[in-house]
Amino acid sequence: MNNPFLKIITAALILIITNSLDLFGQEKDTKEIYPGIVYEKIINKKDRLVINILSVDLKNKTYLIDAVKANNMLASKEATSSLSARLNSRGINVIAAVNADFWEPDGEIVNNMISNGTFVKAVSGHSDVRQNRIFSQFALTRNDKPLIERFDFKGKIFFKDGSSAAIDRINSRTDSSKITLYNSYQGNETPMIHKDWNSFEAGLKPAGTKGDTLLFVPGGKFNYGGETPVPANGFVLSSNNDEARLLEEKITKDDTLKVLLNLVPNCGNIFMLTGGIPRIVKDGKNLAAESDTLDGMKTSFTVTQHPRTGIGISKDSTKLFLFTVDGRQESSSGMSLKEFADLMLRHGVYQGLNLDGGGSTTMVIDGKVVNHPSDKTGERPVGSCLVIIKK
Repeated sequence: MNNPFLKIITAALILIITNSLDLFGQEKDTKEIYPGIVYEKIINKKDRLVINILSVDLKNKTYLIDAVKANNMLASKEATSSLSARLNSRGINVIAAVNADFWEPDGEIVNNMISNGTFVKAVSGHSDVRQNRIFSQFALTRNDKPLIERFDFKGKIFFKDGSSAAIDRINSRTDSSKITLYNSYQGNETPMIHKDWNSFEAGLKPAGTKGDTLLFVPGGKFNYGGETPVPANGFVLSSNNDEARLLEEKITKDDTLKVLLNLVPNCGNIFMLTGGIPRIVKDGKNLAAESDTLDGMKTSFTVTQHPRTGIGISKDSTKLFLFTVDGRQESSSGMSLKEFADLMLRHGVYQGLNLDGGGSTTMVIDGKVVNHPSDKTGERPVGSCLVIIKK
């Protein structure tokens, strides 16, 4: 073939065919929708699969990736598209969003969560209260380093006399003889405390920082029994039984209290954090076959094909992947966790985490839902979302 024009046409045809039909017999449509952000849609009629994949170049500092709580409230649910539209209405340019963590019936997320550097929820010793275990969580540091770890919350308050006490939780209903912090994600006031418990609550107003230590001064009246107003940009320090007696002795109105809110392992300054269940790719290996023992998941969840949402990191930690797989439909049957992990591996994921799936699975790009949620009633309200924002 010596004709240059024919060579160009042939090369173009090969490129078109390769882009639309890959080696697995799948129809593919791949395009860069923004600089460094690639969207890929895969339709596999043979295996009845519809897949959406978004990859983000983390070296491109134009974008911000964050976890956002539904309606900015711990106990609330919101559709992914509605959450995206709400942020856009505030002048925040949301490029894309997917549903994130698993959630309780009232919308409270199951795992620890940090949004825009602020704790939405944290529990010491276990990220899931009911099962008393620490699940894997996805995090981004302030310098855009992505991580998947079993983060455990470790909080501490230091008193004027130099002594200290452990803070057990943030915005999660407390156990007996524990100390909890509540902020605006809890609502306007703290929940009621068990009527048979001794209690002590104090509002904390921000008074600056010292390194990684937060400084607070008590504000308002000390309260007993719960329902204490939450100060703007501050916390309520809530305690009961043994810890209530301790705080009542230690805190006076003119104190400056030091508070440390840490995650273990300590991986630096965490900007955002969201949980998932379970981790399915670790160091380039498919963990899904072990997921029953790793996170106590039922076979009906791991082996049965369901709609899936997930997040992945490339080996060099410079690329982030968001996945949705439609399911429970004639056009798309869904995936088992093993199949989902294999999908991630084929697309360059080195560390991967399964997020909430089923009827929650939703991907929104430029305000439009690009997948087909499985509920007959349409898109399902969820507890939280991961969003990609143009700075």
